[in-house]
Amino acid sequence: MSIWIRKAKLVLFALILVGSSLLQTGCGFKDIDKRLFVLGIGVDQAKSKGNRYKVTLKLALPSGSLKESTGEMYSYLTKESTKIADAIRQLKTQVDKEFDFGHLKTIVIGKELLKSDLSEITDIFLRRRDFQRISWVAIGEPTAEKVLKTEPKSEMPASVALFNFFAETGVESPYIVNTYLFDFRRKMMEHGIDPVLAIMKVDKKRTKMMVNHSVVLAKDKEPLELNPRQTKVFNILRNNLKKAELIIKKEDLEYIISIDSLKTNYKILTSASSGPVIKMNVDLVGIIEESDHYINSKRLTELGDYAGKEVEKWIQDLFLHFQEKKVDPLGFGLRYKATRLHKKNLFTEWEQEVYPNLKLDVTVNVGIKSTGVIE
Repeated sequence: MSIWIRKAKLVLFALILVGSSLLQTGCGFKDIDKRLFVLGIGVDQAKSKGNRYKVTLKLALPSGSLKESTGEMYSYLTKESTKIADAIRQLKTQVDKEFDFGHLKTIVIGKELLKSDLSEITDIFLRRRDFQRISWVAIGEPTAEKVLKTEPKSEMPASVALFNFFAETGVESPYIVNTYLFDFRRKMMEHGIDPVLAIMKVDKKRTKMMVNHSVVLAKDKEPLELNPRQTKVFNILRNNLKKAELIIKKEDLEYIISIDSLKTNYKILTSASSGPVIKMNVDLVGIIEESDHYINSKRLTELGDYAGKEVEKWIQDLFLHFQEKKVDPLGFGLRYKATRLHKKNLFTEWEQEVYPNLKLDVTVNVGIKSTGVIE
């Protein structure tokens, strides 16, 4: 008898499960034909009164075949509101599909917002789980909207220019600073290092995009823009380059060294006698890529030493520029805290006593392997 009761209970339990599944309305999954993939988002200063932000979305238009696609590849939506989240929700009323942010890899902030609290602007991208923390953050000039709406002629379906600039799978340039969203947030909150963002500029016709400037965003200080040379030297010092070029002028000779190997390391030394100093070594190895005169292979050591002295001047100038503006994008303060025993007011000591009097002793070794494939 007990066996029949046990079987009846199992059947009843199975019927309850089937019945409950029928009563459910379904999960949040949506088919691909019910989604719109957002490739980029831009945030600008609102123009209308009562609003704070102008949000622009770059959407990928569906296409049957990428190779045979001849129509428009992207669509753009724009909305102003007091909050970014509210603007996105209002933009949903303009389309018949759900926004999918899984492919969003670029967040562009308008240059007009540089003096605003960027932590508030990026807050939504860090709180919502559908935004990727590995999205790149950049500054748009003149506006983020114009950057998103720029479609270079080299841009093809499934090959978004915004991605190619920062992914290092497309262009590789020492003038481009790539900063992830999670890294940008960490440096904004951390004491001892300031975030640096790339500046994306577009021409008036919105057919060309250029990324060779950057900006340092230090707390409670004016944004510090870096020119192309300063941006390149910054990239060399932070050890985040695979390739670089050095344009060197020596009397009547001008030559370009293509660097394919670089390494930077440093130590912060403090002593009562000599004062605080950074001992830095930079090792660069490459070949002569171009010159306006014939170069004998016997002069490679001489030209390498001269190039090293020139790069030392560039590094010194950039360091003094950072020191004068009281910014620290290279994270010297963070290294100082990490290599000292913790004590009260350690970072205050760094800001008020150590960093203003810090000296840089840099040695750059440039090794030239050859003059290229021709002799």
